[in-house]
Amino acid sequence: MIPNPTPPPDLTSFFNRFSNEELHQIGLALIQQSQHSIQMQQQVHHPASSQHSPHRLPRIIRPSLETISSIPPLMNHQPNCSEVRPLMEQQTTPVTSTPRRPASDSFDNSDGNRQRMKKRLRINDLPPRNEQVEQHHLPTLVPPHHHQHYFNMNVLKRAVSSNLPCFFIIFGASVEPKNIPSSIQVAIMLKKLFADNQIPIKELSMCVQAGERRFKFAVGDKVNFLTLFNWTWPEEIDNKKAEFIKPHTLPDCYALVVRYVPLDINQDIARQEILKTIPAAVGFSSIHYHHRQRPSYDIRFTVRSLEQYQTALELGRLSIGQHYLPLTTFLTGYRLTYCTACWKIGHMRDKCQSPVSCRKCLGSYTNGVNHSCQNDTFICAQCGGNHFSLDSICPIVKKYREELKLAVDKALASGAIKRSAPGEVSRPFQQQTNDFPLLNQGQVISRPAWTTSDNGSLHSNLKQEMSDLVVTIKALSETMIRTEKSFNDLNNRIEVQ
Repeated sequence: MIPNPTPPPDLTSFFNRFSNEELHQIGLALIQQSQHSIQMQQQVHHPASSQHSPHRLPRIIRPSLETISSIPPLMNHQPNCSEVRPLMEQQTTPVTSTPRRPASDSFDNSDGNRQRMKKRLRINDLPPRNEQVEQHHLPTLVPPHHHQHYFNMNVLKRAVSSNLPCFFIIFGASVEPKNIPSSIQVAIMLKKLFADNQIPIKELSMCVQAGERRFKFAVGDKVNFLTLFNWTWPEEIDNKKAEFIKPHTLPDCYALVVRYVPLDINQDIARQEILKTIPAAVGFSSIHYHHRQRPSYDIRFTVRSLEQYQTALELGRLSIGQHYLPLTTFLTGYRLTYCTACWKIGHMRDKCQSPVSCRKCLGSYTNGVNHSCQNDTFICAQCGGNHFSLDSICPIVKKYREELKLAVDKALASGAIKRSAPGEVSRPFQQQTNDFPLLNQGQVISRPAWTTSDNGSLHSNLKQEMSDLVVTIKALSETMIRTEKSFNDLNNRIEVQ
């Protein structure tokens, strides 16, 4: 012990003048100074091991006063803290990153702690594991495991779409070929026909020629489709003999399913009970689940009235005998994307370079020649088997459906796509009062973008900011000089003790 030791300086008021970043760098420098002092003491007691100590932890290089006066000290200390730089970078990482190493590792000079410290630094260089997990769980539109097919957004939207069937108009043989109207003229004739019969059809979604005398047209609204489907079409249009052909059945978007009908109830009795509740129900069929062992079956039917369809869904149940059974919508199978030219799955006809071929024998069509299959066998465009190219018994089509179902289910769960409901009409955007509040005009400072009148004030402000920055740098340099002196005094005290 040294008599009358020098009292320690008041470090509290001294360190209060620094920011958190400056205090962090000062602490790192203090830790290295302490480690160096401990090494010096070990060199005194263990001279043999002093040869290897300088290589393990080099002594910090103090900048000279000339360098401090020319370059800010914070820049001078960055190269000297290279060993602890990952720890400094670690503070700027999110909370999910690797936690900071404890302070005891910095003061311990054992080899085991050094190895653990190096291992932590190597781990910090790698990306955080949480980020990898988040990237793994991002919603993708591809099945989770590796598959042969890839489905883009158009394929997924087409899988859940419910496009309404088309109507056809065929002009009779009494109409001369030169008097057959064009597709635009047919659309005008149809609009006039709807207006004369007071049918509220505003527009057609499609009207194209599909043959020498045949045209097909469609509507985009499902209410309009039911109106045309239930209407009795005339035999003439614009004084021309014509035949109108409408779809044989309603699409699946108008179908309902009665669930869990007991097996002891006959299908005819169940059909009569459904007609008592929903008079517009047509097209009944039963659904039996052979892969499920349950004492019930389901009944599927379509509704020709959109009002009855929506009301039945709102009620949600239907009475058959003594049972009050649930009533739900019919979810049709996902639609396949296939080509009507080569009859292969995965693309559409507009993207195909192959010639148009027969669906049965895959023989190419020739313009002006009526095609006839040479034999009665089928040829699958997917596997070459004796069945239709889109038959469900094809192993390639079966696998494609399974993969498509996984991808569509994942897209529906993530919200990337959604099913369209019957009668769903896109509503225009309606702005509410508080959706976009106005900014306070008193807080808005508008400055012209290309003005030169305030250049003098702008230059004066820049000069003032530069002078303030120079004063701040000088003050910081003086502070670092005083800090260096304090470190020297503290180092001398530690060495003396």
